[in-house]
Order: sequence, then structure tokens, then C-alpha cells
Amino acid sequence: MKIKRTKPSGILSFSDMRRPSGIAIYSVFILLLVCCSVVSVIPAVWTIMTSFKDTQEIYSSFSFFSKNMSWDKAITRITESWQYLDLADSFVNTIVLSLGNLVVRIVVCGFGGYVLSKLKPTGSKLLFTLVVWTMMMPGQIRMVPNYISYLHFPFAFDIGLGVSLLDTYWPMWLSSGADCFAVLLFKNAFDGLSQSYVESAKIDGCTNYGVFFRIMLPLAMPIVIYESINVLSLAWSDFFLPLLVLDKNVVVPLKIYRLQQDPGLQMNTYFMALVFASVPPFLIFVIFQKRILGGVNIGGVKG
Repeated sequence: MKIKRTKPSGILSFSDMRRPSGIAIYSVFILLLVCCSVVSVIPAVWTIMTSFKDTQEIYSSFSFFSKNMSWDKAITRITESWQYLDLADSFVNTIVLSLGNLVVRIVVCGFGGYVLSKLKPTGSKLLFTLVVWTMMMPGQIRMVPNYISYLHFPFAFDIGLGVSLLDTYWPMWLSSGADCFAVLLFKNAFDGLSQSYVESAKIDGCTNYGVFFRIMLPLAMPIVIYESINVLSLAWSDFFLPLLVLDKNVVVPLKIYRLQQDPGLQMNTYFMALVFASVPPFLIFVIFQKRILGGVNIGGVKG
């Protein structure tokens, strides 16, 4: 096996790759990666193939592919399933929800990182410690207090006051803004920017809001893009919180889940619903693949 000299040093060095044992280990790693890829891809491909089969064929045939995979049949299956499922409203609502999550995440977490990095008010070190500490708190611990807060917002107990946020998007939007990791990402990015940007802008009469929106946020655009991709992707797969606070089939995950209660739903139509729900996250990944894979390194790079 020929190894290019441009390969960066990792677990196996260039000298290891010249030995039979190193080549064998490298081959085992490649084989494991191929197996993991196949295991990950097969369920998705099987779901797509099943959605184009007839109901009788799903139960009577063990074939991986449909017996009739003509273009006309595929178009017919897609159009008929879309009309039956009536997912248009759920798609629109999920888009509204995801955009709201995005705005709240960028503004709230961005402000949090800006305050901790540049303004540094009294008690900012304690606040930063609390932010880091909440990252180690299991989500199950916050589940009940958060639900009570949504029920009697902004109080975590019933005192006859507060407003119920149930059956609205606000619980998801507020949860999106309470992302400690995003705050740390923005803080780390702002730490790499010179304080002279802030001082020069304030000399010119710019307020803290102006400094944040006009200077800091554009310079931290890699973090903004990474968080945008992350938020938009997660909004299409968020199931538990909408199930907890929403009573209607307003978002795609809940719509797909409650389709199981439809006695007239055919199995192939249900699989087609799964395909429809997977299209937006798939497109987000395909379009922004390089930035998603490169986003792992953002937290460790300043500037």
C-alpha cells in the first residue's frame, strides 16, 4: 500500500508506515471506517427504497430494492404521499421555529460572550464560572424546573403570577439562547480580537450595542456560521421539548410521530414521511459540509 508523503503525522508516523506492521494497522483502520460507513448508510438507503415500494411488497418481499423503480412511479409516490401527509404547514412552522432559534442563539449567546470577553463587569469571573459549571449539569436535572418556568414564566413555582408559554415557540427559543457552549465559543472568538476595536468605536460615539453588531459580530463570522448550521440542523430533529410544550402537530418531528396513530396510513407512505423529514437536514449538511466538519476546531482557534 502506497502512502503519500503529504500525509500528516498522526498515530502512525512515516517510519511506521514503512513497516509491515504499520501497513497492517493502517489497513485495519481503513477497513473499520469502511464498515462503519456501510452500517451508517444502509438504514438510510433502506428507508428510501422502502418508501417507493408498494405496501404488499414491503411485507411479502425481502428485496432491498423495489421491483418497479420507474421514474413515473417514483414521481407518483412522492406526490401522492405529500398530498396525504399534508406536511406543508409543519414544514413552514419548523422553518419559523428554526429561524427564531437562530436569532435568539446569535443575539443572546453573542452578547454573553461579548460581556464576558470585553466589558467584564463586576462579578464576570463568577458568572463565567457559573456558565462553565452549567455545562456539567445533566439536562434531566433542569427538565422539571424548566417546565414549571414555562408554565408560570418567569417563576419556577406557582404564585398566581406569570404567563404560560406552553403551546408557543418561546420555550424552544429561550432554550436555544441558553447554550453555554455557544457563549464560550463567542467569548473565545472575542478574546482573540484587540480591545482597540472597542475603544476606537466608543471614541467615535458608538454604543456597546453598535460595537457588538457592527464590529464584533462581523469579525466573529466563522462562529456565527457554525452556530447557524448547528441550530438549523438541530431544529429539524428536536423532538422531546416540542412534545413537552406543544399540543398541536406544528413541527415536523411531532407530525411524523403522531402519524403512527393514523389507522389509514400505509407503511410505504410513513417511510416517505421519514424521507421528507430528512431532506432539510441533509441539504444543510451537503451545502455546509466543509464548515460543519471544520467547526470542531473553531473553539480552539482565536481570531
